[in-house]
Amino acid sequence: MPTADPLILITNDDGIDAPGIQALERSLSPLGRIRTAAPLTEQSAASRRITLRRPLRYERKGDQRFGIDGAPCDCVMMAITLLLEERPALVVAGINNGPNLGENIYYSGTVAAAAEGAKYGIPAMAVSVDRRVDIDYGRCARIAARLASRVLADGLPPGIVLNVNVPAGEVAGVAVTHQCRKISRNLMVETRDPWDRPYYWMHEEVPLEAAEHGSDYAAIRDGYLSITPLHFDHTAHAELEGLRRDFGEFDPNGC
Repeated sequence: MPTADPLILITNDDGIDAPGIQALERSLSPLGRIRTAAPLTEQSAASRRITLRRPLRYERKGDQRFGIDGAPCDCVMMAITLLLEERPALVVAGINNGPNLGENIYYSGTVAAAAEGAKYGIPAMAVSVDRRVDIDYGRCARIAARLASRVLADGLPPGIVLNVNVPAGEVAGVAVTHQCRKISRNLMVETRDPWDRPYYWMHEEVPLEAAEHGSDYAAIRDGYLSITPLHFDHTAHAELEGLRRDFGEFDPNGC
């Protein structure tokens, strides 16, 4: 059963001063005690990077707000092991300006931060919006608060992250989805500097008509709130027995 006043850790990859994290703080405050630990600077696409070869530092950015000079996973790890007075009941990462769908979850610092909480056995959500400018963070934060209330009441299976993506326009409904197979096309866009030397921006095109039914991309394309349950055990369990048979007689010393 959840406590009457649960502790909720909020984080992101866009930085402690990002409007999305501030909207989350406001929307989730009626649900419990809010603690925020987020990067001092933007760490988009940081994935599950952690800092090992230099010390980490944090700055107080207000009451129970900590800006950390590291990656999103650093922030969650430092919060849970050092900064918080107790283990949080929920970790919420976001609100990310731009969606985290399909294969992009592997690169997302937002999803990685939520996964770091789930690694500790804490229910976790990553919240993103399918828009990069003129974002109604208040609307997204209200949706996140309703989902967070449900997770606090009902919990999640151990190790599970809810990857939540909010459509840019009116929400047609809710779709519980699977991660879309790769449909994006990666591009390197060439530009010239003042000395006429080439440099490149990484870009992608996403033909949404190719998104398979029931996937996160298809839900967002059709205006639905996408909720994808993710886990980060990468073991191919279905292959274990076959590989044990195949390699059962393998002698590593016979090479």
